[in-house]
Amino acid sequence: MNLRRIDLNLLLSLEALISLQSVTAAAKKMHVSQPSMSGSLSRLRAHFGDPLLNKTGRRMTLSPLGEMLKEPVREALEKIDQTISLRPNFNPLTAKRHFSICASESTVLTLLIDVLKILETEAPGVTVELLPADPEKMVEKLIQRELDFSFGVESFCIPDHPKVTVINDSFHCVVWNGNRKVKHQLILKKYLEMGHAVTQYGFDKRPGFEHFSLEKLGIQRRVEVTCTTPALLGHLVVGTQRVATLPTRLALQLAAYLPLKLFVPPVQIPPLEIAMQWHRSREHDSASLWLREKVLQISKKMGYLPAS
Repeated sequence: MNLRRIDLNLLLSLEALISLQSVTAAAKKMHVSQPSMSGSLSRLRAHFGDPLLNKTGRRMTLSPLGEMLKEPVREALEKIDQTISLRPNFNPLTAKRHFSICASESTVLTLLIDVLKILETEAPGVTVELLPADPEKMVEKLIQRELDFSFGVESFCIPDHPKVTVINDSFHCVVWNGNRKVKHQLILKKYLEMGHAVTQYGFDKRPGFEHFSLEKLGIQRRVEVTCTTPALLGHLVVGTQRVATLPTRLALQLAAYLPLKLFVPPVQIPPLEIAMQWHRSREHDSASLWLREKVLQISKKMGYLPAS
């Protein structure tokens, strides 16, 4: 490739076009107008002597060369990202850095809030943007390097990108203090008879981790209410005869200010393991490494992980 004829912005446009296969979507991702992205596509076509994208009905599909360019362009941008991200050792007291993080409200409430408190004093120039934990978007944004960290169930992490477990938690069931159906013990028969409040993530209604564990045991709950975050489950059972199953740490937090009773689930649910993941191009970034270490320190302090 003749670098005198193609700049970094054009290379970024090329990646957006061949990954999204849409001029409109690529323009939106690059925050430019559609005519501007069409102009970039024309320049790229002239450079490669190939259409790169072909109109097929209402869709656009990659030409054979477009398919061949996918991986090399991605790798080239990763190398560029690694190079321009290199900095001397990160000094948290003076450095300016912004982190974009996808995490569920449960993870924020039971782990990241304490990390953010530390940042205020130890890294005053560091800013953090907390984004919703939409599983599909998290994967896409992490791969595209639009996200610094994602927090999610470890078994759903992206292969070939580094990760570390930061939460290892059990589950508890919660009911309202005035629940007439459960007094001193929650047995399986009663659990199955009761109405449940459960979590479903995103518009595609992805169930929570406990759903898959219960499903493997052949347990089908009678769902009466759904919400998008386990942080609401305690509120949703107060004043009702319903039950909710949620991570223990979150259940304890909610019970500290809501009229709730906690019970050990009537079936054994495997531990909830949440991993912190980042793009492999950020593996040796000193700022990223510093924040990862802070998260692990807090995790160990809270008892999620054994102290080393």
